[in-house]
Amino acid sequence: MMFGNLLKKELGELINKQTIIGMIVSFSILAFMGIVLGSAMEEGFSASEITVCNKDDSQFTKDVLERVTADGSVKINYIDIATDDYAAEMAKLEDVDSFVIIPENYGKSVIEDKKPADIIVVGTFHASGLSSSISTISSADLVSEIQTATSDEVLLQSYGLTEEEIARVNGPAKVIDYTVSGEKYAKVSASALQSVSMSQSMIAPMAIFFLLLMASQMIMTAISTEKIDKTLETLLSTPVSRLTVLSAKMVAALITALLNAGVTLLGLVVYMFGMLGGITSDITESTNMAAAESIGDTLSIAQAMIELDIMITPMGYVLLGLQLFLTVAIGLSVSLILGAMATDTKSLQNLTMPIMFATMIPFFVTMFMDINTMQPVLKVIMFLIPFTHSYTALVNIMSGDMLMYWIGFAYQLLFFAVCMYMAVKVFTTDKLFTMSDGGSAGGRKKLKKAAESES
Repeated sequence: MMFGNLLKKELGELINKQTIIGMIVSFSILAFMGIVLGSAMEEGFSASEITVCNKDDSQFTKDVLERVTADGSVKINYIDIATDDYAAEMAKLEDVDSFVIIPENYGKSVIEDKKPADIIVVGTFHASGLSSSISTISSADLVSEIQTATSDEVLLQSYGLTEEEIARVNGPAKVIDYTVSGEKYAKVSASALQSVSMSQSMIAPMAIFFLLLMASQMIMTAISTEKIDKTLETLLSTPVSRLTVLSAKMVAALITALLNAGVTLLGLVVYMFGMLGGITSDITESTNMAAAESIGDTLSIAQAMIELDIMITPMGYVLLGLQLFLTVAIGLSVSLILGAMATDTKSLQNLTMPIMFATMIPFFVTMFMDINTMQPVLKVIMFLIPFTHSYTALVNIMSGDMLMYWIGFAYQLLFFAVCMYMAVKVFTTDKLFTMSDGGSAGGRKKLKKAAESES
């Protein structure tokens, strides 16, 4: 009964309006990023549209542009550019980031004069933005298609080659992409898969990083505030065992951590589904679609991920959720000890540094490089940091390297047990009131002075 009352009290302090707002904000950010990035990629890589000002009225140029749009993957939006002031002309256009100008006598220069003709490309500089970058890349690709179409028309009209001969000249060798993952392979571009995998492997560490810092700060503040305000002494002086008090605090913290992990995991699921355009919502249907693909066709990204077993299954999400929960549990157990060392608000800020560094170092390392490629000594040091296994969990699950996942999980479980043992030692002895961030004689003098004043 006493444990239940204490647990209710701790939950009331930990799960407050600020905590709920934090959960809602973290989920909303992940969901919003997934929807925005997914729509940006879908828009950027869908049927492309190029804006063209055709100042050459020759039949040759018309044939070139018809060749560009023949397969239906490219649409041309024709405009008129009256002056050479491209900034002013761009300002007149709506929703146009770049346009292409085919100057006068373009066909005459190529066919009759047998000289290279100019193509003017005008683009808008964007300092940032994924969709803008994709749009710029797509425009450059479409301009190259105009160049290719021009070459084809020259071969057709000047040298009398047939369409079959032109195709053989332009493509004497056909590039077929295959990607290998473990013991499986699929007919898909490795760079395309890597771009999707990178987006997933970057957002997950970011979510873990902020979740861990938020949870650790929460429990450290709760413990240190009770100690600084002397309410912890009053609580421990009641006829309740200190182990019961610690158990109530830790169970409440773990429940809060479980809620945070669940909300973050749900946000990650929404993010990943958004990045893949919702294709992965039905794995069985996607698998049937992949099986129905003809051997000569390249698989889509989602189908290839399923065929290579790098798609996160429902069980994979469960394992990722367990990893998130254990990660936050470690952060909370360490925070219990560090929070007990705080003597004032300033010391609390200093005590957050160990957890911050322990989360930041593996966060940035795993974001920019593969730990498995590091020197053995550095690799061991990185894996000794428990949170490194949290950041590599998603990659291990996606790649099917479950041995590394379970090794990391076992190490974190052991680390959590050791931290909890130390926390119990602190809370069940007088170290809870004698230890401080300085561990100094000054702290002991303050306690002695306080004891003398009470006597």
